[in-house]
Amino acid sequence: MKKYINTSINNVRLKSLQKVLKKVISYADRYVEYSDAELQQQTMIFKERIAKGKSLDSILPEAYAVCREASRRVIGLYHKEVQILGAIAMHQGNIAEMQTGEGKTLTATLPLYLNGLKGNGNFLITTNDYLAKRDYEEMKPLFEWLGLTVNLGFVDVPGHTYKPGEKKALYDANIIYTTNGILGFDYLIDNLADHIKSKFMPPLNYALIDEIDSIILDAAQTPLVISGVPRVQSNLYANVKEFIDTLTEDDYELDTSQKEVYLNDKGVERVKTYFNVDPLFVEDNFDLIRIVNLSLRAKYLFEFNTDYFVKDGDVVLIDSTTGRMLTGTKLQSGLHQAIEAREQVKLSPDLSAMATITFQNLFMQFENFSGMSATAKLGEREFTDLYSKVVIQVPTDKPVIRQDIDDKVFIDMDSKNRCILDDVIEIHRTGRPILLITRTADAAEYFSTELFKVDIPNNLLIARNVAKEAQMIREAGHHKAVTVATSMAGRGTDIKLDKDSLALGGLAVVVNEHMENSRVDRQLRGRAGRQGDPGTSQIYISLEDYLVKRWGNDRMIDNRERLSQHADRLENGRLLINRIKNIVKKAQIVSEEQGVIGRMMSNEFEKSISIQRMNVYQERDRVLEAAEFSSFDFTTIARETFMRFVEEHPDLDERTLLAYIYTTVSFQYDNDLPEDTLESKENIIAFLMDLFKKQLQENYKIINHEAMYKEYLQKAILKAIDSAWIKQVDQLSQLKHSVTNRNGHRSSVSEYHRVALESYNGMSLKIYESIVKNMCLSIINFDKKGNMIIHFP
Repeated sequence: MKKYINTSINNVRLKSLQKVLKKVISYADRYVEYSDAELQQQTMIFKERIAKGKSLDSILPEAYAVCREASRRVIGLYHKEVQILGAIAMHQGNIAEMQTGEGKTLTATLPLYLNGLKGNGNFLITTNDYLAKRDYEEMKPLFEWLGLTVNLGFVDVPGHTYKPGEKKALYDANIIYTTNGILGFDYLIDNLADHIKSKFMPPLNYALIDEIDSIILDAAQTPLVISGVPRVQSNLYANVKEFIDTLTEDDYELDTSQKEVYLNDKGVERVKTYFNVDPLFVEDNFDLIRIVNLSLRAKYLFEFNTDYFVKDGDVVLIDSTTGRMLTGTKLQSGLHQAIEAREQVKLSPDLSAMATITFQNLFMQFENFSGMSATAKLGEREFTDLYSKVVIQVPTDKPVIRQDIDDKVFIDMDSKNRCILDDVIEIHRTGRPILLITRTADAAEYFSTELFKVDIPNNLLIARNVAKEAQMIREAGHHKAVTVATSMAGRGTDIKLDKDSLALGGLAVVVNEHMENSRVDRQLRGRAGRQGDPGTSQIYISLEDYLVKRWGNDRMIDNRERLSQHADRLENGRLLINRIKNIVKKAQIVSEEQGVIGRMMSNEFEKSISIQRMNVYQERDRVLEAAEFSSFDFTTIARETFMRFVEEHPDLDERTLLAYIYTTVSFQYDNDLPEDTLESKENIIAFLMDLFKKQLQENYKIINHEAMYKEYLQKAILKAIDSAWIKQVDQLSQLKHSVTNRNGHRSSVSEYHRVALESYNGMSLKIYESIVKNMCLSIINFDKKGNMIIHFP
């Protein structure tokens, strides 16, 4: 019934799109008669109509028809009707589910062209550099022929150092092809600019996200973080690691489903004895307790070759969903260093967080965003709840004839793996290409090695050789090809079959276990059967699979050793097979629900910092864009700062006031206080205000240049805002890590928001005080070229 209802709803949505599709098609005969010059001229005509107030929706049919005809002439590709349907859905801000091989790269050109007519700030977002560059190079001739500018949003040279103005030049285009990670970091960097000329990001108009479920669902809980000043590094990591290695299962409680681990009473006593500390829970032992908790998590909640691996002495994180390397990304608040200690590599500096944003929040900054994926429908509930977007399933151009064979069921891992190898050997004899997909790199290496032992050559595609990913996936459809890969499986790159492979039945996708998310399972199956090609997919399961052990909850799991003694008889029993299938299905459902809850929690935590970040960035932009500072009421800022100081010191004496003057208003003040200064609060404030104004006048005389004085004021304000905001971001990052380890998620969120609001209000007060200090205590010099140099206190 549910499937019927979903199909009916989707048909209604498609019917609405098909009305627009008919309008697009109706222009085809007109534009095919146009000369190249006449067709190219349409771009200018569309821009003029937009400038006169026409909406993009009103010119969509004509614009899509023009882009379609131009594509046929320039790159030899003519958009199919199903591709136009997907393009209409995406311009409307919704998500198009289009199957592998249906030409999403070409489809994207239509909404990108339409939105590019408005000007700059339109992005095609992909998951990795290779795909972004490939799609950019393929579609660049089309956009440029039509008169739009298009750029790759990064320099594709490892370790490239950007020169001043280089990023601004990259972003100065109507359409930008880039990755979610690069865009996110550039957004944060742009909002740390200390001068208006250092800003480079265009207005965020339209984002079209490829593999949208991977980017704004699966990657939603990993925030982008720009790190700054190193924290003081603890010297306890190595010692604590040695202690953790002495623990037994009786010393701690582990809940892998909730990703929680903590010492029980016996474990706490072990800490006291090992480190000779009693009592343990006192302030002096805070660092020890923190690192014990971090080291516990590092050992029991992070899996080598699944969550991370070690490359050239560095711990490199792995995206648990895609299997891709997260190069340059580090876990926060000391957890990364705890993993490094576990692996006995050199500890990297534990850096404070300067700026952070989640992908969820990043794309909410756009005026409009949409996306496409082959597996979006299964995430529609979240897309609707979090982003108010619906998923429209676009029909395939040709019927899907891939056979999704029933799962093969086993009691234990060994018998399952033996069967997988036997089946791969058998399929290989027929000459069909095979894509064998595993959850972990270890499993992929095991199968690759075993296949080589029986003289079956194969390509191994895991996170550590991702550079060869596209080439391996392109070759995966060749006659007799065997590719062993983790679940990354070359998203975004089609597996094209040669003639022999087509004749033999197409690609055989073999998956050694169900993934934690059914969307990933579906995506893996979709590697076969592109564009109506033949193919098969089959998933193998056992009661020892990671999914079952982590999320399963059935007595049969505990009895698998006894069941394995009669495996041959039991594995052929229909009741047993169905029961094991249900166990796996339920485990996957629980896993998916936990993922949804985790992303919702992440979104809840993000709300506080999101509002604060927006306010801070808007204020920074106001300062950067200010032509002059008469609207900035420095007198009120100073007065409120001094009033707060006086209120906090009701019994103010001369020594305390002088100390305040030296550290806040003037370190050169060497006179005695006027006699009546301490007689009243009003006198004290009036005296401080007089000093403040004199100090500003003195600084103005030193600078003696209107433009430079404006720059001085600007930098004084920005320095105050940035210093306070960086501390706030770092504090909230650590607070989030702290409260998520407490019981009761809802209360944790409420506690987080309460502390975040309190600290934000406190931050505002600190900014006022810092502005006063920066304006009064900064040392101003000039270099030989006359450039002003400001040394802030």
